[in-house]
Amino acid sequence: SWGLFPAVQASWVLTNEPWLAKSNIVNYLRLTAGYDVSGNDDIDYYAARSYMRSKLFLHALSALTLDGIGNTEIKWETTRRANIGIDANLFNNRVNLSVNAYKSWTSDLLTLQSLNFISGLDTNWSNGGKLENTGFDVAASVKLVSTRNWNWQLGASVGHYKNKITELPDNRTYFDNEYYGATIRSEIGQAANLFYGYKTKGVFATTEEAEQAGLYILDDNGVTKHYFGAGDMIFEDMDGNHEINEKDRMIIGDPNPDIYGNISTSLSYKNLKLDVNFNYSLGNDVYNYMRSQLEGGSRFMNQTTNMLSRWQAEGQVTSVPKLTFQDPMGNSRFSDRWIEDGSYLRLKTVTLSYNLPMNSTFIQGLEFWVQANNLFTISKYLGSDPELSSTTSVIGQGVDLGSLPQSRSFSAGVKINL
Repeated sequence: SWGLFPAVQASWVLTNEPWLAKSNIVNYLRLTAGYDVSGNDDIDYYAARSYMRSKLFLHALSALTLDGIGNTEIKWETTRRANIGIDANLFNNRVNLSVNAYKSWTSDLLTLQSLNFISGLDTNWSNGGKLENTGFDVAASVKLVSTRNWNWQLGASVGHYKNKITELPDNRTYFDNEYYGATIRSEIGQAANLFYGYKTKGVFATTEEAEQAGLYILDDNGVTKHYFGAGDMIFEDMDGNHEINEKDRMIIGDPNPDIYGNISTSLSYKNLKLDVNFNYSLGNDVYNYMRSQLEGGSRFMNQTTNMLSRWQAEGQVTSVPKLTFQDPMGNSRFSDRWIEDGSYLRLKTVTLSYNLPMNSTFIQGLEFWVQANNLFTISKYLGSDPELSSTTSVIGQGVDLGSLPQSRSFSAGVKINL
């Protein structure tokens, strides 16, 4: 198959106009605007094809079973995007400013649709749903010092985006995905990939406090009530019926940051130069899956030292519930107990370089440099690294599966200019 994806981009350099060309403040000003259409087909090669897979039954018999039902009508996602921006140099080119805003509309979302149980499979790929995305990014740099020997430049950028689901397949109003114990909800009118679970209010310190609350879970038989007691988590009873069940879940986190960007500075004296770069993210939530395993307190596996502050005696005030084998009351269920603020500021790179000028037939110059990466990170996040990604998929962003953090490293080199 093939597709046509047109794009148009136009710009207007306002400083070329007579009425702005002689400005003492604005040295360069350009206005840009554009519209483009793009496609995305980044899914399994077999999404449009039915196929069999070899499986072993009873550890002895091998056979071929249907493992995928193809969809010959499937097509790429289509994104239509409009953008507008301004680039400016001000005050004798000492200040550079770039502002861009955009809005996009994505249709024919590639999603997994539910199949009837008689198919023997749960889902297959299809097109369905629409998504809007609105955002902006601003970047600025300032030449604070500019002399014959000294130069100092400071720069920063900030970005923001907000997506919203406007349509889902099968006329559904929401769609839930289970990912490493987390329920990830995509709902019409909301951002994609939100954490959906229980809200907590601490731990019952006394039996009397638990009895007054009267919260319970219902047994599988639909009759027997199991009441929360001292040392159990206090879950928010959203519908006020005292039963804690799936109807009491709510949006408890958003992995999308409020703002993100970089901060940089460059200082040079003659041929010696120092470059420092920070990156940051503010307002993004992270599901700390590893902490949910290492502080669940319900199985025979290693736990963190935070479990030393668990509830152990009547009247003890703590945020860590009691230890109970197999967790019959669901104290370690997916809740805001495992959702953390993933905001951070990281010193990403520091580079010190020296340019040794040369004038020979073969070599025009030598540049010696040393660089340090990931020197330190400022964050309240309890995991190993707030700057993480367990998957490239939209579903699953902001989930920490315990991957190795970005390590501190040092390097050095020589650049030869020929």
